[in-house]
Amino acid sequence: MTRPARSPIPQGVATFLPVEAGEKRAVEEVVFSVFREHGYREVIPPTFEYLDILAPGLDAELIEKSYKVVDRATGRILVVRPDVTAQIARMVAMGMVNQPFPLRLCYSVNVFRYEPEHAGRDREIFQIGLELIGPKGTAADVEPIMVAAECLRRLGVTAFTIAIGQGAFFNALLRRTGVAESVQRSLREAAARKDVPKMEALLHQAGVRGRAAKALLAVPELYGGAEILEEAARLTPPTEDCRRPLARLREVWARMTAAGLGGALLLDMGEIRRMEYYTGLVFDIYVDGVGAEIGGGGRYDHLIGRFGREVPSTGFAFDLDRLLQLRAAQGSRTRATGVRGGAAAVRARRATRGGRR
Repeated sequence: MTRPARSPIPQGVATFLPVEAGEKRAVEEVVFSVFREHGYREVIPPTFEYLDILAPGLDAELIEKSYKVVDRATGRILVVRPDVTAQIARMVAMGMVNQPFPLRLCYSVNVFRYEPEHAGRDREIFQIGLELIGPKGTAADVEPIMVAAECLRRLGVTAFTIAIGQGAFFNALLRRTGVAESVQRSLREAAARKDVPKMEALLHQAGVRGRAAKALLAVPELYGGAEILEEAARLTPPTEDCRRPLARLREVWARMTAAGLGGALLLDMGEIRRMEYYTGLVFDIYVDGVGAEIGGGGRYDHLIGRFGREVPSTGFAFDLDRLLQLRAAQGSRTRATGVRGGAAAVRARRATRGGRR
């Protein structure tokens, strides 16, 4: 029997030869130049940290996917960076809380997550992004999206779609069911995958019926224009915890429309993150020609509080590999004009996304 040839490098990682490395650096420089113009300063978190220190900022699934080693000096378990936002939250809580807010921080790093070989996902992900620490209003929700849009324009990308949603809306519906936290987590994961049959099964097992079940099952299919806000309002009880996220989303929509991005917007109430630290607005950015989101982020007001005192925060990251794919695809076709685009990518990704940030 002939054994399959062994790969010279591990599954899910990449080698950048001179041409590709040069293109990657050029993209980073364009993005960082925009970040700097908006007052963001670079930070470089460590490649590995003590697991017990970083664990409060990581959900169970991410800890399971993390690469771990033992520190020979102390015997403590080290985790190789699985998520940069959790690291920056730890850095802020343990060393920057006495600095004047807001803090505007940016980075370009790689994160490492174990993925099964059949999953078709990278194990090393190159991310470039920013975090806005301190402000809690809708102006702060909008700022990272506006900066991301400016980065794309500087890279020559003029047609894109920004899908925005509200994690707090779905979480409010979940809490009103009264089901156990473990069931809420499973429902959140199923909703993030757009797996409505799985949601139906979970709700049935938990004994959730009637209007509560109907509202939750409708969320993954609530996407479109501004009319989606009214549809969402009709599905939910007139309570503050359900209506407040919709009002905030309406204000974000108005701000972005006034800034000239209305044509790029898509409301997606099913834009739900599997990472549990997101608390409010979430968004993903799509461009036709790339079969997945090229970036995304959102608000995480309680993450820094897991390491110290709470500080409202929001941010986003681009997937550098996907930006490079986009640049390569653009080089072989005439660029579009305007800001609307990416609808095909949104449709293709809706059933499978979970977000890389």
